[in-house]
Amino acid sequence: MPVTEIETTGPSIDVDGFFPADSMIRRLHRLRVTAISGVRALLMQACDPLAVVGFDRHSKIFNDPKARLISTDRNMSRIYFGDEETAERTGRIIRAMHKRVRGEVDEDYGPIPAGTPYSADDPELMLWTLATLADSALVYYEKFVGSLSDEEREAYWADYRQIGLLLGMPDSSIPATETDLREYVRARLTDGSLYISEDIARRAKAIIFEPPFTGFTKVAVTPLTEAVKLSSVGLLPREIRKLYGFSWDPARAVLLESLALQIRIGQRAWPDQIRMHPYARVDTSALAAA
Repeated sequence: MPVTEIETTGPSIDVDGFFPADSMIRRLHRLRVTAISGVRALLMQACDPLAVVGFDRHSKIFNDPKARLISTDRNMSRIYFGDEETAERTGRIIRAMHKRVRGEVDEDYGPIPAGTPYSADDPELMLWTLATLADSALVYYEKFVGSLSDEEREAYWADYRQIGLLLGMPDSSIPATETDLREYVRARLTDGSLYISEDIARRAKAIIFEPPFTGFTKVAVTPLTEAVKLSSVGLLPREIRKLYGFSWDPARAVLLESLALQIRIGQRAWPDQIRMHPYARVDTSALAAA
């Protein structure tokens, strides 16, 4: 059942599941604004040259980015908010999908030579995906909601590590602390391992610059899509912006700060139907069927 068919008009439902109701991962991901961080994460993921070969061959991300974003949001939300059975079943489904995504690089791609094998269940490839999702959620929460203490950031990453384990990653392959996570991301940004071709960059940019809306809907959601564009580019690490050729300047930075202030203040008055992620407002039985 698609999320749009689930009854979500009630208040937030705080019940324990795979994660406790008061866990940091629930605290961050129950908000809609955090879900928007998925665009930033995808733009970062597309800069892993070995992973992007799998994206291009086996995923809808470049041909149907809306479907990819919805699918990722749905699967991750089943883990964030679902009961143990729902989360574990989702983990099994994702692991099975990963096992089918494997092959060899046909031709040289950036630093990756032709013939290099790839597999979606490679812990190194999985770690970049996991890290970009968690890092992006933290960045968006602190920009649009409020700052987090070191202890809260560590608790969030401790929760997120459980997702890595659920998806089949060895414990030793996952950074032990949030500090280790930041060091890992910083190392990837500066070690020369990231790359994106002009063609892939163009197709990835379409995710934010060519949203899949037409007619009145396109007009109606323009303020939202413009906010997504601004934040997706502005909150990227500068190394990723450089790879894409995104421009950024003080005027845009001021606009982003203004947007962040408006959202931080405004969402305090938003009803749950607007402020909360739909999956955070359904019972676990409905979530399991979604």
